Amino acid sequence: MEALFAKLCEYLQMEDEIPYAEFAAYFKDVLAEWQKNYQQYDKETLLKCQSIASVVAANAIDRGKESKKEANGKKFKKMAEKMTFWAQAIELRLEKEHNMTKEQVDAEIDRLLADV
Repeated sequence: MEALFAKLCEYLQMEDEIPYAEFAAYFKDVLAEWQKNYQQYDKETLLKCQSIASVVAANAIDRGKESKKEANGKKFKKMAEKMTFWAQAIELRLEKEHNMTKEQVDAEIDRLLADV
């Protein structure tokens, strides 16, 4: 998870958009990691997951709007839907297992991404 979060921070510092292929590969790597290890994550790791889900979903939504006429428009929409689903699931888990409110989760994400 640490490598995926570090990669997200790297992407956030870039001025140019990454190509579709790299975006899709990162998305697939994140999903594979979560499907394999999600149940064992602690609070801090879940917050990093939430950061990734939120950022990737927002980017996929924006890129989907920009490329509606392109073949990738639908792909970005699917990615956004999956990341939004994960963001909701992670938030619910943080709420239930760690007694965090949405505001607390948002504050922690802001803290994690403050240096980016």
